[in-house]
Amino acid sequence: MKAHDVYRVNNPQVIYENIDGELILVHMEKGAYYTTDEVGATLWDLIESRCTVSEMQEALAAQFDASPAEIEAATESFIELLIAEELVLREEPASDRAPQRRAAPPAKRPFRAPGLQSYRDMQDMLALDPIHDVEAAGWPAPRAESDTSVPSPSA
Repeated sequence: MKAHDVYRVNNPQVIYENIDGELILVHMEKGAYYTTDEVGATLWDLIESRCTVSEMQEALAAQFDASPAEIEAATESFIELLIAEELVLREEPASDRAPQRRAAPPAKRPFRAPGLQSYRDMQDMLALDPIHDVEAAGWPAPRAESDTSVPSPSA
């Protein structure tokens, strides 16, 4: 992993929501869901913003009380977990990209290396979801008039 690497969310396979600082991620193809803590949610926001790895580390150093080495190791470890679970993908940074600058919070918060908890107990349920795999027409799609494979209610 290099300092100038940029990552992006693996859309549309991955959906996510940040609820009160806890990030919940769902990989729709794998049927797995994940949670992470405040530091992981902060890193996810930085990934979403297309920050480089070094920009992510600078942002964490401005927000959390930890050594640069600790932040570097935790950032790289967390991104490697996200890659392994196919939640993010590496992309080429745009050559005309301006560095991301964020306002620092008023006081640094305690740092704890982010973790990624994986849950696979809903894989079968997510795979059975009738809205998961839909045709271009959406779900539920009305039956075409010429479809005679299913008898109509009036028959």
